Amino acid sequence: MASQLNPAWQRKPASSSRLAEISARFLGDRPEGPRGNAPCRAIPFLLDAPEQNWVTADLCLILTQRGCSCTLRQPGQTNDNAGSAPIAVPDRPSSATAYCLLPATSAHTICAQGFDHVVLLVSARLDAISTAYRRIKFLYQHGTPDIGIVLVGPRDQHAAWRYFRKLAVAALRYLDVPLLNLGFLPELITPGQDTESNHRHNFLARIGERLVRSEFYTPLAMNRAQRPA
Repeated sequence: MASQLNPAWQRKPASSSRLAEISARFLGDRPEGPRGNAPCRAIPFLLDAPEQNWVTADLCLILTQRGCSCTLRQPGQTNDNAGSAPIAVPDRPSSATAYCLLPATSAHTICAQGFDHVVLLVSARLDAISTAYRRIKFLYQHGTPDIGIVLVGPRDQHAAWRYFRKLAVAALRYLDVPLLNLGFLPELITPGQDTESNHRHNFLARIGERLVRSEFYTPLAMNRAQRPA
């Protein structure tokens, strides 16, 4: 069954008390950054639009607050039809830098780097789901085997699950691509709506925890070594 291919498909009932308990544990459990000569870990994000940059900016801040040295690098190109300009990743990241978040709005830009992981920020709208499916098809055809999804702006957890399932079923059925559910950011915490900063912090902390614990990243040294000279 499909659910056996992707453990993230296992649906869990919504529970505000459980969310608070998990969030508290995430915030109290501070993961360690890399030691010695461990490579910097690159986490590329493919955004629906530049307006979603607040997600990667806030996530970078939260990971740093939790003990992971984190930097945010911007791409050289933000248009899906503008080609494949490189993301400004450092040639020799500091050994003290644990993670490098790389937001872009161009699938071409992501593919040009040869990353084997990418996180798609997908707005909770049917047209955005269709766009995400086309991007997933493009990414997989160009050698990005592991694709994670973060839903942005669903009404609640059940709505987030329905949107994710719609996208995941299509990707698995027509492309044979399993997707990883990395979480969601409900509409009440988007910019201009959030009335409680701790609420946004908790949701982003959960996503950061999943990224770190599931090792959903590309070691930057390995990534650069695999590129053609």
